[in-house]
Amino acid sequence: MADDKGRKRRAKPQSGTPKSRGPTWPVSADGRPKQFSVPPEVVEHILLGPRDDRRVLQDSPLLGDVWAAYALDPGIAQDVLITPHKNATAVSVARTIAGALKVPVESAPPGRPPTKAKVAYLQGLVGARLYFDQVLRILVPRTQWWREPKVAERIEGVDAGDNQGTIKKLLQQGPKRSNALRERTLDNATSLQRYIALAGLIYWICKLERPVGWDEPLEPLTFEQALERYRDYADEILSGMFALYEVVKADENARQQNDGVDTRSEPAEERPTCIFQISLNRSAVPALDRSVPAVKADAARSLFNVQCKNIVWAVLDSGIQNNHDAFMTSGEKPTSRVRKIFDFTNIREIVSSETGDVDAQTREKLIRTSGLAEAEVDVNLEKIAEDFEKERPINWATVERLITVKRPDPNDKSEKLPSSHGTHVAGIIGADQKDGKYAGGMCPDIGLYDFRVLGASLEETEFAVIAAMQYIRYVNERHNYIMIHGANLSLSIPHNVRNFACGRTPICNECERLVESGVVVVAAAGNRGFQKFETKDGPFENYAAFSITDPGNADGVITVGSTHGNWPHTYGVSFFSSRGPTGDGRAKPDLVAPGERILSTVPNDDWAPESGTSMAAPLVSGAAAMLLARYEELIGQPRRVKRILCESATDLGRERSFQGHGMLDVLRALQSI
Repeated sequence: MADDKGRKRRAKPQSGTPKSRGPTWPVSADGRPKQFSVPPEVVEHILLGPRDDRRVLQDSPLLGDVWAAYALDPGIAQDVLITPHKNATAVSVARTIAGALKVPVESAPPGRPPTKAKVAYLQGLVGARLYFDQVLRILVPRTQWWREPKVAERIEGVDAGDNQGTIKKLLQQGPKRSNALRERTLDNATSLQRYIALAGLIYWICKLERPVGWDEPLEPLTFEQALERYRDYADEILSGMFALYEVVKADENARQQNDGVDTRSEPAEERPTCIFQISLNRSAVPALDRSVPAVKADAARSLFNVQCKNIVWAVLDSGIQNNHDAFMTSGEKPTSRVRKIFDFTNIREIVSSETGDVDAQTREKLIRTSGLAEAEVDVNLEKIAEDFEKERPINWATVERLITVKRPDPNDKSEKLPSSHGTHVAGIIGADQKDGKYAGGMCPDIGLYDFRVLGASLEETEFAVIAAMQYIRYVNERHNYIMIHGANLSLSIPHNVRNFACGRTPICNECERLVESGVVVVAAAGNRGFQKFETKDGPFENYAAFSITDPGNADGVITVGSTHGNWPHTYGVSFFSSRGPTGDGRAKPDLVAPGERILSTVPNDDWAPESGTSMAAPLVSGAAAMLLARYEELIGQPRRVKRILCESATDLGRERSFQGHGMLDVLRALQSI
C-alpha cells in the first residue's frame, strides 16, 4: 500500500487485532499483548501535555502519584488515601466503600488474586487497598468532580463520537511530534479527554493476561516500547472505557441503596458526594545519610540547671530499645525513661472495616505485644468493627489497648527492631552518658514515648504516621494538661507538586493540627540536597533547590537541615541536606544542626555514628524540650518556641535557603528570654 507520493504505508490493523508483523513482546493466545508497565513519561505526556510546554493541570480527583503508581503496574492493587468531601465524614465514606466492595463484579481479569482492601478510617481520612478498576467503579463516581455539572453530558458526548479523534491521537502520539497543527490540536485537548485516554489505557492493560506472577514486578519500558504495545488498540481502549461508564450508570440503583440515600430523582449535580480526592498512601523513609557541645547544650544545662524529667517527647520512628542502658534510671531498681510504647505498624488492620483483615500472624503479634489474651484481642477488634458499622468516630480508648506494647523485662535484650534508626534518634534527644564513656544526649533525664510507625516494610506508613499524631492529640485532650509536649519526626516523604499544594499534604495538615493543639513538632528537612539528574547529554549531579520533603514542608513544623558535625562554621551546610525554599515560596529550612557522623545509641546496648537530617532534628527537639523545662510558660506555645530557636540561631554566613536562620544555639536561646 502506498500514498499519493509513492511512499509505503503500514496497513492499520482492525480494532482488537494485533499488528501483522510478529511482536517482540509477550502476547496472549488472542494476539493481544500481556500486561505491561506504562512509564511516567507516558503518564505525564497524556495527562499534562508535551514536555516542552506543560501548562495543563489535570482536574480529576485522582492525584498524580495515583496515576503513576497504577501505570507502573496496572495489574496490582495500590494503597490509597481518600479525602472525604466537606459534607461527609471519614467513617461514612469508609462504610460506603466497604459496602460497594461486597458487590460482585465481572470486570476483574482472570486469575487475579483477591486482595484485602483493609478499608480503615481516621479523622478526615480513609485508607483502602484497591485495584484500578475498583477505583474507577467505586471511588470516582462518588467524587465531587464526577458530580460537577455537564461532566456526564461531556462524557456521553465523547461516547457519541464527538472528540473521539482527539482522544485516539493522545493514545497514538509518540514523544516526538513534527506537525505544528496537530500539536496545537492535542495541546488543546480538555482535561476530561486526557482523563478518558489515560484511565482507559490503564484500565485496558489491567484486564490483560499477566506475563509474570502477580507478586512479581513488570519489566520497566521506555516511552516508545510502551507506545508500540498499545498504539494500535486505541479503538478498543476507548470502547472499554465507555462500556465501564455504562456499568457505572447501571450501578446507580445499587449505589444509592448502599449509600443509604435515594437521590435518583435529583439532578446529578445536586446529589450528595462523599469523596473529594484520592492520593497515594506514601512511604516514609528515615532521613539518614560531637553534636551536643556544638550547639552549646552542655553549657546551657550547666548554666541554667535545666531538668527535663517532667517533659515528655514522642519519637515517631522505627522503635526504641527501651531497656538500653542509656535510657535506664539509676538506683537499685532501674526503670526505663521510655515511658510508653505504641505500635502503629498494624494500625490499618486494627481500624479496618473487617475483623478478618487481621490475619493469624498479625493477631499473634497483637497478643504477644499487648499482653492481652486472645479473647480480649478479639473482643476489642469486634468493638472497632462495630463502631465502623455504626459510623461512630474512631474510639482511641479501644484502639489503645491493641497498640500499647507491654514493657519487656529490663534484662531481656532480645527484642528485634526493624531498624536501629529510632533508637539512634531517641539517644540524641535523651541518652544518659552515665559512665562518661560517651557524650550523652541533649536531655539525659527526659521522658520518651516510643511511637513505632516504620515497620519492616515501608508500605502504608503515611497512614500510620497520621494515626500516631491523631493519637497524640487524643492523649493530650483527655487530660487537663499537655501530657506529650513535643514530637520528633525524622522521616522523609518526597513532595510531588502535581498532587498537593506544598505543605498541604495529608501528613502536613495533620502536623499543623498537632501544632495548633499545643505540641512542638520537629521534622527533618530531608536528604535530597544533592541529586543526580538525567539530561540529553547524560547524568548530571548538582545541588537541588526546592528539595525539602514532607512533613518538613508544613509551615508550623520546625524543619531542620544538617551541618558538619565538628566544624560547622568552616564546612557549613551538609551537601546532602535538603534546600529551600518550599515549592510555594516559603523560607525553609528553619534552622540547621549537626547531622554528620553523630554518635548515639543503637540496639544491643551499643553506640554508633549515623549521618543525615534525621540526626539533626532530634538536637532541635532536645533544645525545645530544654526551653519548655526551663520556662514552663512556653508549654502549649509551639510557635513561640519555634520563633525563639530561630531568632537565637547562629548565622553561618550561608544562603538562607541552605542554612535557614542559622545553626541551633541552645545557650543563646535560653539567654534570650
